[in-house]
Amino acid sequence: MMLRDIPAILMQYDAAAALVRAAWRRGCPLADFVPSLTRLVAFSCQHPVRYWLMNIDQLPPMGPVEQAWIMESWFPAMAATSVQHLALVLPNDLHNHMVATAPIFNPPTAMTFELHFFPDDATAFDWLLEHDPRRRELWQEWEDELARLHRDAPDCADAYS
Repeated sequence: MMLRDIPAILMQYDAAAALVRAAWRRGCPLADFVPSLTRLVAFSCQHPVRYWLMNIDQLPPMGPVEQAWIMESWFPAMAATSVQHLALVLPNDLHNHMVATAPIFNPPTAMTFELHFFPDDATAFDWLLEHDPRRRELWQEWEDELARLHRDAPDCADAYS
């Protein structure tokens, strides 16, 4: 099911697959980063989520505040979820790529899930849901929502209206 509760994030949730799939929406301001990810973590605490797929390709360049928040707050908050595997689709932007992969070199003590990096959604999705019988259905639901967004609300500002 596609959820529209967090305007800066395109989000899909499937209880049977225990999946949250999210992508940062093009044009959303960096000021939405911490509140949006906080809400996404809270959602994952309230639902049986084992798999996260997060695409940050459209995220504006993160600053030191966001970088510190990830290490000091986000990782500990994720420890309260049931997430076991996180697939992160890396951005083409070199700066955010380096920020996203920093936990490899300085792993936080609160990391309670397996973290893998991917160049695209398809590879990440296959890694998470390789054996799920509804894989194609979930993929199509996401693609249909992307098509709707490109048609009806292509930029983040449209999500708030």
